[in-house]
Amino acid sequence: MSYSVYSYYSRGHVLENVENGTEQCASWLLLPAENLWNVGIRAFIYILAILYLFLGVAISSDIFMGSIETITSKKRTIVTWDAEKEEKHEREVLVWNETVANLTLMALGSSAPEILLATIEMIFTLGDTEPADSLGTFTIIGSASFNLFVISSICVVSVSSPNVKYIKEFGVFIVTTIWSVWAYVWMLLVVQYISPGVIEPWEAWVTLLYMPMFVLNAYAQDCGWWCKKCKKTKVDMEEEEENDVSICHFTLDYLPFMNTNTHIGTKKHITVHFIK
Repeated sequence: MSYSVYSYYSRGHVLENVENGTEQCASWLLLPAENLWNVGIRAFIYILAILYLFLGVAISSDIFMGSIETITSKKRTIVTWDAEKEEKHEREVLVWNETVANLTLMALGSSAPEILLATIEMIFTLGDTEPADSLGTFTIIGSASFNLFVISSICVVSVSSPNVKYIKEFGVFIVTTIWSVWAYVWMLLVVQYISPGVIEPWEAWVTLLYMPMFVLNAYAQDCGWWCKKCKKTKVDMEEEEENDVSICHFTLDYLPFMNTNTHIGTKKHITVHFIK
């Protein structure tokens, strides 16, 4: 047995026979009676639509990331006084701390599509008594897993064998790794053990508060936890390294080659940098 469903439009209507125990396929995105078309045509249209949407998301993400990079690259000029030379020195420093910018603005820009997807799904399902399909949640979890495993592995294998690259801020890297692993553990505890199948308000608030705690922890690690011995900024340390280089010029004799019959001596001018 089946029942008929009428869909009325400005120029006519569509009659659809639906089997008992099933629901009509309704969507604000699909065309009228699209589910009655040939499967091959529908698949072709779906692929074109997905490619079109991917292109739009890529263009929007590039523009968004470009604006964020412009914000994070903004610099300001500070003036310091050199007591030894009795003169002022001007230098440019970043307005945004690099660690904070990477964990907030850069992360927001790279994860904007899945964040918007989760937000839109949440808005559309507010007040529904039926369980949601959790599309947005799984999208965020999948994106985070991809960033943690795939991108990290690509960064490692992309370096050719003779070359070596080091992590600049290894302490911040360790802090970020610990928090990333804890995010998955916390999600498992919330969904499976603390309140199985239900997200309670206090769990949502605790999860939200983890973000500023994470950023503050990484920022503290980047600043050396504001210890007295770590009060020097990175710019000051770079300037000290430049000022602590002494240059010494001297000439010495060397023998490029020597055998039993011939001794050829030449002179070479060598410049040696002594670092204090």
